[in-house]
Amino acid sequence: MRWAHEALAVFVREWRAEWRTRVALSSVVLFAVVALVLIALSLRDKTGIVVDSDARPSVAAALLWVILFFTAATGLGRAFVQEEERGTALALRLMARGTAVWTGKFAANASLLLGLAALTTPILIGILETPVKSMNLWLLVCVLSLGCVGIAAVFTMTSALVAQASVKGGLLAALSFPILVPLLLAGVHGTKAALGVGNPQGFFAPGTGDLQVLVSYAIVAVTTSLMLFDFVWND
Repeated sequence: MRWAHEALAVFVREWRAEWRTRVALSSVVLFAVVALVLIALSLRDKTGIVVDSDARPSVAAALLWVILFFTAATGLGRAFVQEEERGTALALRLMARGTAVWTGKFAANASLLLGLAALTTPILIGILETPVKSMNLWLLVCVLSLGCVGIAAVFTMTSALVAQASVKGGLLAALSFPILVPLLLAGVHGTKAALGVGNPQGFFAPGTGDLQVLVSYAIVAVTTSLMLFDFVWND
């Protein structure tokens, strides 16, 4: 129970600090808004959407995961960087055990990214006028939720790795992208299936579906981070 209280305390601390400064929140929202505005301006002309109607679900899926990755790189990467910048890392080490610290920060990052996905997805679908008649809403929610959990787990861990580096931003994205390639590919394919592209039944084929990839990735990312974080955090 003490571990759970420590993790909850870190989670509440993260959101209180974020609500005071709004650094990560303003960064991810600004990036998402700019990306959506540019997409709306570049893919529309006087006649409407320039993308063929059959290709719109695929375009929407790809753009959505591009937005999620770069917003995560912009905002979630400060999870441990800000502790080093403010000189509060030592106090945090004394406040809670390492796995509780990681869990609290991971939960804060995941909740922020899930909220962003919930706001961005319908807006992007509306901008591209993506057909929703054949959309599998339950599948879309599962894919986005699992993808956001995996992205948050990776960025929380890599943030701890680069917290004391001199070039944090570029190093964070460079470390995270290769690790996240399988998740991003599965996320794009899963989102396309949820929007009606291909065979949604085949998406759930045992051992071959992207949903299984996302579930496995999220489990491995969280478990591995919990196992290794103490070594990163204390060295």
